[in-house]
Amino acid sequence: MIQGFMTSQILQQFNNRQASLIELMPGQVFQGKVLKLFPDNLATVQLGGLTVTARLETPLELGQRTWLQVQPGGQPVTLRVINQPGQPDQASEASMEGLAKALGAPITKESLSLLNKAVDAGIPLRAESLHAFERVVAEVGTDPSIEDAMILAAKKGFPLTKETVLALRAFAGNASLEGEMDKLSRLAQQAIVQAEGLPVDIKERLHQLVARIEGVRDGLAQVKNSFVSPSPSISASQMEEPPSKSPLQKQNLPASGIKQAIVDLFDRLGLNHEKALGLIGGEKAVTTEAENIKSTLLHLLQHPKAEVLPAPLREQMQQFVQQVTGQQLMMAGPAGDNAFVQVAIQLPAPGQENGENTLIQIESRKKGRGELDPDNCRMFFYLSMRNIGETMLDVSIVNKILSVTIYNNQEGFGDLVRALRASLERSLSEQGYRLSGLRVLAVPENKGGESSTAVSSLSLPPSSVAYYKGVDFRV
Repeated sequence: MIQGFMTSQILQQFNNRQASLIELMPGQVFQGKVLKLFPDNLATVQLGGLTVTARLETPLELGQRTWLQVQPGGQPVTLRVINQPGQPDQASEASMEGLAKALGAPITKESLSLLNKAVDAGIPLRAESLHAFERVVAEVGTDPSIEDAMILAAKKGFPLTKETVLALRAFAGNASLEGEMDKLSRLAQQAIVQAEGLPVDIKERLHQLVARIEGVRDGLAQVKNSFVSPSPSISASQMEEPPSKSPLQKQNLPASGIKQAIVDLFDRLGLNHEKALGLIGGEKAVTTEAENIKSTLLHLLQHPKAEVLPAPLREQMQQFVQQVTGQQLMMAGPAGDNAFVQVAIQLPAPGQENGENTLIQIESRKKGRGELDPDNCRMFFYLSMRNIGETMLDVSIVNKILSVTIYNNQEGFGDLVRALRASLERSLSEQGYRLSGLRVLAVPENKGGESSTAVSSLSLPPSSVAYYKGVDFRV
């Protein structure tokens, strides 16, 4: 769907939460300016858009600008002046190059870009984190998508490793799950037929992989069908389609059935793969591993003779593992003790342009052992719909009362939403929720003045609400 736009939005949501708490974490670095001086090394300091009274470990002059790092401790906050290397009495230059020199980071275009993003994201900068950034760059290189993935990993408290960064980049890429599975299945079947000298156990695993993919396709169809309301736009061929052998294929699932279909789909993909291994031991664990796509792919990639597999197939297998792992990471929420749960989910849904995934971001106070609280949370949906174009939904839920803002640039879209309001209220009421507000606004423009459509390089076909039949989603 929206690779660059999606990544920036994910980071922005985390930044917004942090800004709203006005929390300064030890290790954060700010370009500061001294506004007022007081006795005992106290000063009023401007840190970006925030003005604080802080204790300076090293005296500064009135009006002086330099880089300051938040230190552990209580109130008032203590700030350490970041000095020039080898000059403990000389504050660093108030520039990104000056910060890089002071921290011992390379003075390169790529390094400065990454350092700038880390400062903007409020990531604590310590020697070990800088070394971790450098190790990842040495292993996988750097480009804007790698930089964003590293910043996201650091922001969420994940280990800065090659595997984590590539998985988060795959998630941000938001490749069509269906398209990637189709490619994987096609390459696996070609290898079974065409590749010479494949060991018998590898062939068996490839057959198993193809079967697993078919099972996930059934699950995808069920999840999609569960979202779609019966409408005249359903073709006769769809109505006459024979039922699948998959247990997921049931008609007219209730809300609880929809949830179970999604959980089942994620299980088949392998989102609970590592958890299952931790809970089940012995021979049963091996059987459990074989029941999802991720475990099957890992067995093939880790096989002693994996190099006999065609290179395009191995590459596609690795990319798919990264895509699944990225989803696992983004559903894990931030590491550490946090009052809020923040997760992001990619879910194939009907009506998406080119089979792309819907991005759902959820922020909620922790409930019980860290679960989301469905009665008090905020959700963001990012969709690229075939009929109604780029659409974003901002849903705020407080004590089961919903306030919904929909962003869309289609002419006449507001009239369509207002016409469906009564139906939406009835559907929500059946689930125990109440709608208090429903607004339709234009898709917000980015800082450069271009819409997010331009940012995301979306190429949507011309469409009109006048030609719109049926619905893409049902609440």
